[in-house]
Amino acid sequence: MEHGLVTQLLIVLAVGTLLVALCQRFGLSPILGYLATGVLVGPSALGWLPDDDTTRLLAELGVVLLMFTIGLEFSLPRLLAARRLVLGLGGAQVVLSGALFMLLAWWLGRSPAEAFVLGGALAMSSTAIVLKQLGEQMELPAPHGRVVTGILLFQDIAAVPLLVVLPILAADPARLGGELSLALAKAALVFLGLVFVGRRLLPPLLHWVAQTRSLELFMLTALLLALSSAGVSAMAGLSPTLGAFMAGMLLGETMFRHQIEADIRPFRDLMLGLFFATIGMQLDPRTFVTAPLAVALVVAALVVLKPLLLAPLVRAFGHTPLDAWRSAIALAQGGEFGLLLISTALASGLFGRALAQPVLGGLILSMVLAPLLLRFNGWLAARLTPRRHLSASYDVEAHIADESSDYQEHVIVCGYGRVGQNLVRVLEDEGIQALALDLDPERVAQAAAAGEPVLFGNAIQPGVLRAAGIERARALAVTIDDAVLAEHIVGHARALAAGLPILVRSTHGHADEALVEAGAEVFPEGLEASLAFAGQLLIMLDVPPARVEERLNSIRAQDYAPLRVFFHDTAESQSGADARDYPEQVRALIVAEGYHAVGRTPLELGLPDCEVELLGVRRGALRLPGRLLDVRLRPGDVLLLKGSHEALERAMARLMRGA
Repeated sequence: MEHGLVTQLLIVLAVGTLLVALCQRFGLSPILGYLATGVLVGPSALGWLPDDDTTRLLAELGVVLLMFTIGLEFSLPRLLAARRLVLGLGGAQVVLSGALFMLLAWWLGRSPAEAFVLGGALAMSSTAIVLKQLGEQMELPAPHGRVVTGILLFQDIAAVPLLVVLPILAADPARLGGELSLALAKAALVFLGLVFVGRRLLPPLLHWVAQTRSLELFMLTALLLALSSAGVSAMAGLSPTLGAFMAGMLLGETMFRHQIEADIRPFRDLMLGLFFATIGMQLDPRTFVTAPLAVALVVAALVVLKPLLLAPLVRAFGHTPLDAWRSAIALAQGGEFGLLLISTALASGLFGRALAQPVLGGLILSMVLAPLLLRFNGWLAARLTPRRHLSASYDVEAHIADESSDYQEHVIVCGYGRVGQNLVRVLEDEGIQALALDLDPERVAQAAAAGEPVLFGNAIQPGVLRAAGIERARALAVTIDDAVLAEHIVGHARALAAGLPILVRSTHGHADEALVEAGAEVFPEGLEASLAFAGQLLIMLDVPPARVEERLNSIRAQDYAPLRVFFHDTAESQSGADARDYPEQVRALIVAEGYHAVGRTPLELGLPDCEVELLGVRRGALRLPGRLLDVRLRPGDVLLLKGSHEALERAMARLMRGA
């Protein structure tokens, strides 16, 4: 039966919608729904869809767009800042896991090329499944969550060279060295060419497109850049994904990164869904019956061998045994890039279907088991951690409960740095019992030896807070300098003790609202320090102390609003400290000739509808207040806008293009 492209897409969308909805209902990744769609409608089951060139072309487009968006999110400064975790631990995991599985495959009789592909595929884990579930379980800020995130980031990066190398491995072994050298030379030339052209042409091109005020043209330009870079790479005999990734990296350095990602995402998600469906179509479900031992061997490699290798590796990088096992269990599954590597090897002729079938089956089955392992990673890790180490990990709760059993109406202090230590001393001077929790074993050991009321424990874990006697505590003070961790601690504390007074030290004014919503009172240390510094300077400038105090109290009465917005520098933006870390920003826009805003008032432009606040308009030496919404804008006017990153993007699009 012949099917047109529209019919194929309709079948995938109809069945995929149903199965993805079922996956969401049971808390599973949508990827599993797409894979199940492919298995169900593919030639080995119902036969509704052929595994033809058209379907594979659309699926490959999804992979190209995925690598393009990964390139957009790639930040070299951010990577270097976490180099020990990402490059060190992540690199060691990929290399050692890949080498282990490669040697095992070679020992079992596979060719070197097949063993290489198997090693790379089995070394990968599922970024989508793991990060989604750990985020829902509020474990990403925990030590094992950070380890897992760093390793997954390196795996995503490592997939790029692996995809480039795979087609070359299909060449004659006698010419393999020459082919690899040629491929490296081509990759270097493509990279240098894209960098040379991109840095000179992309910024003016994107500015010109933005000035046309056409969202459609901007979206088409983004797609053109992604696909043309992939095409250049393909014409050079390399994987199209390499060119797409490089193009994303270049565009990620521009101010249009977030807009491009938003435009590409709908196409990427649709095409990726089709890609995973085509992976499912390649799997013959009868494999689970005809080759159960081979499938079980792949699952065992992922669920047993990979954690056994990874746990000591994480431990070697200075993490506790419990965190090492939790990290290893969280990564005990196959991943999207593993499926992609096997699919690419099958298409390149490196694999036969007889080998690919049990490997695909094992990868998919491990991804089905992943949510269960992730849900109980703490319980499993506690039972795998030797008893002699549990006093520093799992049994810490019992130790805290024993030490805090005599505490009543006490204050629990989360964090025993300088602020936490000073706070405990002040409380004790007032005759108020205090119990501090900290994760630095050296600091805890020294302070405890000196008789200080501090215990080793991770306050982000509800069991630790419960063991510290939060139900009978008088108050909770969070002094750690991490807004995300503080928010999680507050959330757990509020769930355990609904009426408990909670005070959080905040050095990040942008996070105060989230902490208040979580149920805490916030002491804005950074903002208070700014006020104290300004007040001292004003007094040095002979401003009357009463006037200084009045001005400072006025700012406090406004909930520090004048101090809560900032212009951000390039380093902050490149490190990812923008939309996520600073919900409210200030941005200046110079109105240029040809902008939609020229001759119109802020009210006519609908700026309030964009959820931004106009702080003011600078016209030459004049500064017009933002409340004057009926001022007609002229070329050269500078608008000072305040709002979230997304709101500012919408407002700037409206001012420039009328969108």
